[in-house]
Formats: sequence, structure tokens, C-alpha cells
Amino acid sequence: MAAETTLRQRQAGSDGHSAQVDAASVNKPADDPHAIEEHLEFGGAPGTFAMMTGFPALFYYLYVCLYFNDGQLATPKNVLALTGPDGWISFVQHVGALVWEHAMPTQKAVAVYSIFVGGQFLLAFVMPGVWQKGLPLAHENGRVLDYYCNAYSATYLTAALVGLAHYTGVFNLAEVIDLYGPLLTTASISGFALAAVTYLVGDQYRMSGNLIYDYFMGSTLNPRVGVVDIKMFCEIRVSWSILFALAMGAVAKQYQDYGYVSGNAWLFAYGTGLYLNACCKGEQYIPQTWDMNYEKFGWLLSYWNLAGVPFSYAYAAIYMATHDPATYEYSKPVLAFLFITITLAQGMMDICMAQKSHFKAVKTGTYIKRYTFPQLPWAELDNPKTLKTNRGELLLDGFWAYLRKPNYISDWVQAIIWGTSAGQGSVIPYYYPVFHATMLLHRNSRDEAKCARKYGDDWKRYKQLVPYSYIPYVL
Repeated sequence: MAAETTLRQRQAGSDGHSAQVDAASVNKPADDPHAIEEHLEFGGAPGTFAMMTGFPALFYYLYVCLYFNDGQLATPKNVLALTGPDGWISFVQHVGALVWEHAMPTQKAVAVYSIFVGGQFLLAFVMPGVWQKGLPLAHENGRVLDYYCNAYSATYLTAALVGLAHYTGVFNLAEVIDLYGPLLTTASISGFALAAVTYLVGDQYRMSGNLIYDYFMGSTLNPRVGVVDIKMFCEIRVSWSILFALAMGAVAKQYQDYGYVSGNAWLFAYGTGLYLNACCKGEQYIPQTWDMNYEKFGWLLSYWNLAGVPFSYAYAAIYMATHDPATYEYSKPVLAFLFITITLAQGMMDICMAQKSHFKAVKTGTYIKRYTFPQLPWAELDNPKTLKTNRGELLLDGFWAYLRKPNYISDWVQAIIWGTSAGQGSVIPYYYPVFHATMLLHRNSRDEAKCARKYGDDWKRYKQLVPYSYIPYVL
């Protein structure tokens, strides 16, 4: 099949609803690819530089806390002193020395990371899947790219191969816990390097003229190697797959060290497995999202997907793998409640996303029926209720009749349970639910502003019909 086509479509809005556009607006170059990017996000160059240095530093600090301070937040002996053996400078030097000694890439860590990511890349070419079309690229006269979606089959084959390798002794999955520091650095270097390569070879689209900001945001929208879209590859096949591998590594580590696996460790592995499966089973809807159609591929997406997401979201697994389960394990009734809750939360999120995605796909003529597991009820709405606007239609049916962001609350409930799975012995596993809450709130405020500009008075009318974002009659 050709890698790209040009066709007339109805464009899907970034808010998740469908906005109809006519053929002229699709096919004319609405965006000048050489126009200067004037609206700078994240505080411009100072803010993006702070993020590119601050987040890696934070992740190394938390790594040191987890592995060398019993999972507790480390501070200088004298928090009021800057210099001296007990001051901040000596403390930072000590943390840096531990990182240098224990977290530098090793031959084995580089091999493990390279084989895993390289294997995913090869599977992206050869495993069975479906073809899906993206949205028209406004800066390329409505050109539409084709996407080969086979993450579902590739992920299950990967899980089988890794499980077989562990069972036969070819590779002990528990080693990913021991290699966490070197793997983190290997992934971080990969994230920075991939962002640099795509920046240099990109088509210089929507550039600000500031090197720091443009490296952070990226210079190209759709970097590709053959049929593989690098942005979608990193988002699905790398980030969540590595996170699940770390979760199962914690399971293997517990069994190796204690002779059994705690219900808490299984809870985290189950939760991350559900999330990975949901991402893969709905991959065919990703090409029509705002991320693929607007977000450029720079440091933000490269580093975050190759290193940030898998290694920082896994703190609960790392804590459990390095501590006696007897110190945090829940009772069976509590575990049963948490397992049921996370299953329902993931089910709700899956259905919400399916309802929205199915609605958009039908409107754009890109609907593909896939018989992936699980097939949940109410995922597809026939002739759904909508609010007709001058810019298209807004979904007013299913979960979307009650909340503007029903997927956000169910997503955050899962994040809370991921953190809770490690007990209350450390605050570090709760990094993910806290970070995720701030991210969801920021994204919601951004979407609200964008939709207000896009739909005008129709958006006010929509908010009267659906007044709550997260919890009915509350928020």
C-alpha cells in the first residue's frame, strides 16, 4: 500500500469531537510551513531548558532515593547550609557520585535496551495489522499519511518471547530491576539523541528561531522510517511496553528473592498490563488525534516516551522490588477491592475512548472494525446524540452526555491505584498520580481554551448541556 494519499476528509478536533471542514479548507495550505512560531508554550526557552535539565535531574535523584536511601526522600544533614560537609553542595556531589558509579550505561544495559527497542522496531514492519489514514496535513496541501497499526500483535508476541526467555533462562527478567540505573541512562541518552537527529533532519516546520525551544518542541511533525511513524512508535511500542516490562521485572524479582509474589506487585503489573493492552487495541484511532496532527516530535516526545514515562511511572514497582512485601502488602479484601476498582476504571476509560474514537472515525470515513480483546459493551454508539455547531458536531451521548472529560477521571483513578499498590512506606511511588493530575488539569485547561476559540457561542451552549468535566454534579 502506498505510504501516503490525498483525500477529502472531515477533520477531527483536538478536543476529541468532530468538526466538519469543506474540501477547499482541507486542500488549501492553511499553514505556512516557514511561518515563525509566535505562541511559545511551557515558558518559552527558559521554561523548556528548565524541563530538559530538571526532569532528568529529578529522576536521578529519585533513583538514588529508591536504591540508596531505603525509598525515602534524601536531604542534606543541614538543610540550611549551602557549603560544608553537611550542606547542599556536598549533598549534590554525593548524589552525583552515586549516579556516576551505579547508573552509567553498562554493556548489558545497552544490549538489553537496544535489543528490546530494536526488536519492537523490526516487529513494526512485519507483524500483521491494519492500515489507517491520518488527518490532512494543512501545511502540505491536505496530504494524508497512511499508518500501519500492528502494535497489538507485536506486543503479544513480545510478551510471549520475553516470557519464554525468562522461563528457559536465556534472560532473567528480574535483572531489569538491578539494571534500572544503567537502563535509565541508556534510555535518556537515546531520548536526547533521537530528538537531536530528528531536529537536524526535520523539515523545520513551525520554528520559533530559538534553538533551545525548537529542540524541545521539534522541527518535524511526522518523522518516518518506511511505514513506521517514529512518533507513534515511541508513544505506544516503547513507553508502555518498557513500563510493563519493569512491572513484570518486579514480579520476577520478588519471586527470586522471597519465593512468592505479593498481591501488591501483581496489582501494579495487572494495571500496567491493562493500560498497555488498551493502547495497543485502539492504535488505529491514534493517527486521527491532535498529538499526531499537531504535536511536533522533539525532546518532549522523544525523551518522555523513551525514558520519562517508563522509568518514572514505574517507581511503585521499583519500591516493591527492593523492599520486603511484608512491610506493605495489603489484606486480601483490600486487594480485591483495588483489583475490582482498577478493572472498572480501565473499562470505563476504554469505553469512553472507544465511544469518542468511533464517533470521529465514522464521521471521517476511517472506521475499522477490529476484534481485539476485550470487546466491551457500549463502545460503539449508533446514531449518537450530538450538538450541531458551525464547526461540526459535538458528541452528547454515552459517557460524554454526562462529562466533558470522562476518560480523565477514570485515568486518574488508575494512577492512584498504581501509586497505592506500593503501600504507604514511601511518597516516591505517588509521583505518578500527582504528576498525572497536574498534567490532566493542564491539558483540560488548554483544551477548554482551544474549544472556546474554535466553537465560540456553541461551546458555551455545550457547557450548559454538559456542565461537569470530571465528576457529575461535583467538578
